[in-house]
Amino acid sequence: MTGNYKPLRIERNPIKGFSTIELAVVMLVILIISSIAIPQAMTVMHMVRLNGTVSDFAALLQVQRIRALDDDRFYSSYIVAANGTNPQLAFVDIFPQNADGTSGSGGATRDPRDPLVAISQEVSQQPAAAAPNTANLKLQLLPANSPVVPKDGTAAGTPVTWSPQGLPCTPAGGTCGGGATAYWVFFQNNLTQAWGAVTVTPAGRIRRWSFSGPAGTWNSF
Repeated sequence: MTGNYKPLRIERNPIKGFSTIELAVVMLVILIISSIAIPQAMTVMHMVRLNGTVSDFAALLQVQRIRALDDDRFYSSYIVAANGTNPQLAFVDIFPQNADGTSGSGGATRDPRDPLVAISQEVSQQPAAAAPNTANLKLQLLPANSPVVPKDGTAAGTPVTWSPQGLPCTPAGGTCGGGATAYWVFFQNNLTQAWGAVTVTPAGRIRRWSFSGPAGTWNSF
């Protein structure tokens, strides 16, 4: 060995972690973001369930219309109490198909063959009298100064009914007529109190609606 030899020195850089203050700041930021994002996500989820119920019921009415055309009969649909899992069910009252041309049980019982949809347990059908700003909805549903008054499609005696011609009609005494007929059915989210609706024009057009905005208007979707 020469006198110029120098021992090898290994310098260790200590691993630096987050300080307590830095961790506290990160946690605070996460909490702030969560406090904003979670309520918004919940609001969207509740709206999806309400709009889903409206869409499902509108689809059921379309099935009802097609069956009335295909079977050359008039059919009515009903919303009834179900069970603890699905408090309400909507179904088309098709069976039994009687020889005199009438069908179903008048909403008293549901045959297993009847088309149906389950309504979300956080959504309830509501009477038209309780719905907000129905005047605004009527203006969008019918021509101005129309003499037609939309019928509450879930009220006793006026279930949404389709004729064999695929047009809405009013059931009475084993027949279905009554001239130009329009229907509306309203739903409300039990948690957010938001409203939705399904309408049927005298020409048979089915539309879905949500109620929103500072002006309190109905919007088609």
